[in-house]
Amino acid sequence: MEIKKILLPVDGSDYSLNAAAEAIYLSKEFSAEIILLYCSETFQNLKQFKDFSKESLEIANQVLAPVREMMEEAGAHYLEHVIDSSPSEEIPRMAEREKVDLIVMAPRGTNPLASILLGSVTTRVLKQAPCNVLVVHARS
Repeated sequence: MEIKKILLPVDGSDYSLNAAAEAIYLSKEFSAEIILLYCSETFQNLKQFKDFSKESLEIANQVLAPVREMMEEAGAHYLEHVIDSSPSEEIPRMAEREKVDLIVMAPRGTNPLASILLGSVTTRVLKQAPCNVLVVHARS
C-alpha cells in the first residue's frame, strides 16, 4: 500500500491528539504529506454574531495549536484547512477532493453524548470515505 497523503481531522480532544501522533508516525514511514482538517457545525450556528470570523478562527487556532506543535517538532510536512461545515460530511468530501490515501482519526471527539465506543462522525466517515480509514484508540 502506497501512502502519499494522509487526512487528519482534529477536534481538540485528547483522542485526536493520539490520532495526530499516529499520523505523524505514518507520514515519516511513508514520506507522506498530512492534511490537517478542523471543521465544526458549531460555526454555522454562530453566524448571527458580528465577530463570527474572529471567534471561529480563535477557536480553530486553540484546537490546532497542540497539533501544529507536534507536527513541527517531528518535522512533518503538513497543510491546514479550517472548514465551516459538518465534520461527517466534510471529511469524506476533503478526502475525495485531495485524493487522500488514508484518513487517520479518533474513535470519537469532544461530544460525550455522541456515542460511547465509536462516535457518530467516525461511524459516518467509515461508511462514506473514498479511502481506507485508520481509527486510533487511546494509548494505554
